[in-house]
Amino acid sequence: MTLMRGSRRIVAAVAVAGLLLGCGSRATSSAAPTTNGLISRGVPVFASSQLHPAKYANDADYGTVWRGSVPGWIAYDLSRIAPARRGRVLLAWFNDPITSPYDHTIAGEPAYNSLRDYTVEVNAARGGKSAPTSGWVTRATVQGNHYHSREHLIDLKGYNWIRVNVTAGDGSPENDDAALNLDVYDAGKHNNSWLFLGDSITMEGMHHQPVAGTPNLSQLIGAARPRLFPAFEDGGTGFLQSGDGASRINTWLATFPGKYVGLSFGTNDANNCVAPATFYANYVTMVRAVLRAKKIPVVPTIPWARSEALRRCAPRLNGRLTALRRAYRQIVKGPDLWSYFRAHQGLISADNLHPSPAGYAAYRRQWAKALLTTVYPSHSKQR
Repeated sequence: MTLMRGSRRIVAAVAVAGLLLGCGSRATSSAAPTTNGLISRGVPVFASSQLHPAKYANDADYGTVWRGSVPGWIAYDLSRIAPARRGRVLLAWFNDPITSPYDHTIAGEPAYNSLRDYTVEVNAARGGKSAPTSGWVTRATVQGNHYHSREHLIDLKGYNWIRVNVTAGDGSPENDDAALNLDVYDAGKHNNSWLFLGDSITMEGMHHQPVAGTPNLSQLIGAARPRLFPAFEDGGTGFLQSGDGASRINTWLATFPGKYVGLSFGTNDANNCVAPATFYANYVTMVRAVLRAKKIPVVPTIPWARSEALRRCAPRLNGRLTALRRAYRQIVKGPDLWSYFRAHQGLISADNLHPSPAGYAAYRRQWAKALLTTVYPSHSKQR
């Protein structure tokens, strides 16, 4: 049985000429903090080392990342952010697509400059020209991580600083540093972050770097709704089918503190003509798990592709997804990727299964368009 392969890892497009800077070196950005939920854009940033500049962690370009030696840390001075916006915060770090699969251990692939053991720490020291050397209080401890991104809800009330202190990396030879983008959001009233679970189409379509000139989902939503900038994780892993999602959903949900869970399985099921009843049962398992966790499932259709097996078998599976949405009214309808790609067949790559780069850009835009209608409408209260 041939499963859809995940694409080769994408190396971050970072062209940096510079030397390793000393401990506690600082990088700043002239950008002012944004007025949406993201509060860390352009704040003063410090790091124990800067193989790639620390300011790349919180600039507006997700094609650049901070890279530092491990053990090491990166810290944000949030003292100039209004206290009302930094009481309960969401800290999210992203190593994708440097490490392509959400869980590289499932795919049997190595990680590249990701994080294994780390703590999230806060400090009450006043803001200044260097990061505090003492007074750090641990708010979260992670050991043995193998995901390329994580989110943490942190109580920052009374504190001015937040940092990620990495004690062990999740990497491979010559790629065993820490490389990431790091965002902090105001989560005082609610945490509406996302986890998009799926196969390699999700993996390649929903990472944080631009693709074919198209920004990521947060940026697309923020461009249309300037007061919004929802955090998200790309939970795609190559090869996966709905049965893999059903067996692993509770493990994935256990580390995700957000609200929305995209469930985008089915291309591999359709390409292998999995029985519709089996496919439906797997989705029921996933939807029920999401609902038990008090989160909201979001389900798109399986994308159209030129593969003969998929074109023959996917319509029946998409029919089961329609029945699923009727049975579970809590499901938010995602984009109709079948209709879209069937109408734009030139966006499928030469392998007849995956979108092309332009297709992945369109995939992001279809997701943004759907969510702007169903989750973030401008004329009514958000879900």
